[in-house]
Amino acid sequence: MDKIRVKYLLSATVILLFAQMVLGGGTSRTAYFPAAGDSVQTPSRADSIRPDTSVRPPFITPSRREARRQNRRNAAFNALSQQEKDSLFSAQVDSLVAQKADSLKTDSLATDTLHRDSVKKPRPAGAFLDDPISGKNTDSLVYDVRNKLVYIYNQGDVTYQNSNLKADYMRINMDSKMVYAYGKPDSLEGKAIVTKPEFTEGSATYQMDTITYNLNSKKAKIKGVATQQGDGWLVGGSVKKMPDNTINIEHGKYTTCDETDHPHFYLAMTKAKVIPGKKVITGPAYLVMEDVPIYFLGIPEGFFPINMGPKSGLLMPTYGEEYSKGFFLRDLGYYFTLGEYADLAVRGGIYTLGSWEASAASRYIKRYKYSGSFNMQYSNVKTGEKGEDDYIKQSNFRIQWTHSQDAKANPGSTFSASVNFATSGYSRYSATNLNDILSTQTNSTVSYSKNWAGTPFSLSANMAISQNSQNKTISITLPTMVFNVSRFYPFKRKEKTGKDRWYEKISMQYTGKMTNSVTTTESEVFSKETLENMKNGIEHSIPVSASFNLFNYINLSPSVNYNEKWYFKKVEFEWNPVTNQTDTLPTNYGFYRLYNYNFSVSASTTVYGMYDFTKKSRNRKIQAIRHTLTPSFGFSYAPDFSDQKYGYYKTRQTDSTGRFTTYSPYAVNAYGVPSSGRSMSMNFSLSQNLEMKILSKRDTSGVKKIKLIDELRISGSYNFLADSMGLSNIPVSFRTTLFNNFGINLSLTLDPYRVSPEGKRYNKLFFPGRVVSTGWSFGYTFKSRNDRTETAINDITSIPPEYQNPFYDPYGQLDPVMRRQYMAQSYYDFSLPWNFGFNYAVNYSISYTNNGTTGYRKNVTQTVGFNGSLNVTPKTGITFQGGYDIKQRKLTTSSVSITRDLHCWQMSFSWIPFGYHRSWSFNIGVKAASLSDLKYDKSQSMYDNMY
Repeated sequence: MDKIRVKYLLSATVILLFAQMVLGGGTSRTAYFPAAGDSVQTPSRADSIRPDTSVRPPFITPSRREARRQNRRNAAFNALSQQEKDSLFSAQVDSLVAQKADSLKTDSLATDTLHRDSVKKPRPAGAFLDDPISGKNTDSLVYDVRNKLVYIYNQGDVTYQNSNLKADYMRINMDSKMVYAYGKPDSLEGKAIVTKPEFTEGSATYQMDTITYNLNSKKAKIKGVATQQGDGWLVGGSVKKMPDNTINIEHGKYTTCDETDHPHFYLAMTKAKVIPGKKVITGPAYLVMEDVPIYFLGIPEGFFPINMGPKSGLLMPTYGEEYSKGFFLRDLGYYFTLGEYADLAVRGGIYTLGSWEASAASRYIKRYKYSGSFNMQYSNVKTGEKGEDDYIKQSNFRIQWTHSQDAKANPGSTFSASVNFATSGYSRYSATNLNDILSTQTNSTVSYSKNWAGTPFSLSANMAISQNSQNKTISITLPTMVFNVSRFYPFKRKEKTGKDRWYEKISMQYTGKMTNSVTTTESEVFSKETLENMKNGIEHSIPVSASFNLFNYINLSPSVNYNEKWYFKKVEFEWNPVTNQTDTLPTNYGFYRLYNYNFSVSASTTVYGMYDFTKKSRNRKIQAIRHTLTPSFGFSYAPDFSDQKYGYYKTRQTDSTGRFTTYSPYAVNAYGVPSSGRSMSMNFSLSQNLEMKILSKRDTSGVKKIKLIDELRISGSYNFLADSMGLSNIPVSFRTTLFNNFGINLSLTLDPYRVSPEGKRYNKLFFPGRVVSTGWSFGYTFKSRNDRTETAINDITSIPPEYQNPFYDPYGQLDPVMRRQYMAQSYYDFSLPWNFGFNYAVNYSISYTNNGTTGYRKNVTQTVGFNGSLNVTPKTGITFQGGYDIKQRKLTTSSVSITRDLHCWQMSFSWIPFGYHRSWSFNIGVKAASLSDLKYDKSQSMYDNMY
């Protein structure tokens, strides 16, 4: 019986061992590699995203032999560096998948695969991918060999070719080559959030809720994606990404608000297709603002360009109403890209009461060569009823051209242009910029210069036009040319030995000028009289001078100046006894040569005076004061060129009483005539400055120099050959800098002779003299920050002049780029709390008149200008500018603007409360340029006050 019992016990033991072997061989062989610090005995995930038994393989209690093998693997894995752990992922995926199907019958994991080097050995046939896949994480990697799945937990980062995926949970199927990823719940500053996977392919980056990505076909199915395209964001509920990176979206949103989880506004799209870097094409779509759908603002289909470079296309118009011109549709046009270096925008507008306008604007640039722009605007203005007093019909135009050349493009020669030519009525009826409206003077110049390296020769030429819109006069210079030979020493020896001889210090120069100019009115520019009234001529100037030092302290400079003028016409006058008036004889054309010369000598020196405060104590705050005086005296002589032997002057009868006067027939030319009357005069000047040296801890030398007076200068001259009143007026100038960026400039002219009550000066000196004219100004800018790296509309120290328009496009002709930049957040800096600037200017002059008392009349003008900005709240700012005329006791043209930052929108209100340009405007619109036409405007045009 005992034998039978033992027999049964042995049989049961064998059966149990066999069952154990069979059951152990049937379980899935799972390789689990925890990160450093993880324990093999705790494979369960306490921080898993969601319970999913189908995704995470169950943990099987291993046998003792399997546990020992697992412990050896864990010990070897933990001994590796983090870089080796990351690269192991790629090696393990290749090696595990490349096994044959029947290799699982043997315990392939029994071999220590940690020491394999897949880089050194060639990849076997049928490998998982074409290129290595690398990954890393902060928690663990789990390999399910039987199901060929890889699991990555916590901050996983997988890179394959040019694609990268970051997520807190990833599952990779090695059979289907599919990658599935999603985020996990977390908290940030006490708020519950859900991390989102981030997928990058090339330069495109996507954030989403979940993603399923095929490594082979590069297709992806994404839920809850948000990607930036241009200056907008695309948010899709269900998205399919194709291999060429095009995106098909269902139930998507397009917005320029960067709060993509809950945007303030968006365009709800039932379906859309995105071609990255080019365009977005949508099906039926409608606008949603603050979660309120606005269906009547829907569109059947849409097209949004998202390319960053320029492309040809339609320019959208604006519409509205003006009291004097009626309803309008303007700014409709087309934008052309003319190759890589130029573009062109053509626009037009019409009004219901008969006015119309057209414009063309072009820009061109070639890097390291040149750049410029050309603008032409034409308007036909018609207001009022024909036959009425307020009827106006006129045509206005303006041409602007700017051109600049890179200094390195053509060394030795430069060409530049700054043209601003307009009809006088343009600023009154067609201008949109406040500076253009208030400007009465416009100037245009085109210039060219050339110098020859290694020689003293240089050439310059320019054309200029100056216009006055008040009196409609035009001054034209076509052209002015100057040829110059810089200073040279004709007697200097080529090989110098010893000291310079006196004649070697003699220097010469040459300047040749040619000009042709005329002053006329707009209506007579192309008339015959304008051509006849042109002033032209050629002038040669040759100064010869030298400089000597006397007694080591006095600089003596003698000089001789020779000038010669070539003219081609003269005009003479003759008394007509029949009409008892002077007749102008016909112009005589020919070649006429005039010359003059003069002699001069000057002497100057410098005198220093210093008081040292450190003689008694070296620790005094004020170390020393230095006073510098620079006196200068000169003597000049010029003969009388009105002598008949020169033939420059003639006499003519002026009235029937027989009075005669002297005139020059050559006065109608460009460079005038030599002076009449002999001149022998002495000129003098005294310049001085005052400096102080103080102790300073900020300076590395320990002391700092301060200029108390930058310059105090007085000068004048005395003519010894004058019959009376030989002393000239005395100009005085004063300049000082009180502290950084704040200085005072003062200049005045003194008349040393007395004046009678009838306004006649007479030969009697008095001290210090009468102030004939003076003018001085000062200003300062107070600001709350010094950072000027980015210009802003409210930063008065950095705002460009073209952005100083105090109203928002009430006339609709502002450049669209300028208009959008004006509305962009980058041009109103809310981080600048405040800034304020002011300037004060005063001008004083007198005019002699017979008033029976003083003999002269005072003319005084004083103006105060101010501008600045203030942020009343973190998102609300006020900008202002204006001025005050003290003499008239009234404000000059002033404006106030209020701007409110609405995150992705911006609202502004501008107001010119009084004056000739009284107006207001209100605007609320999207900041981004791609949706700049999504706005609301309401304004009262300043042009309604002009008729």
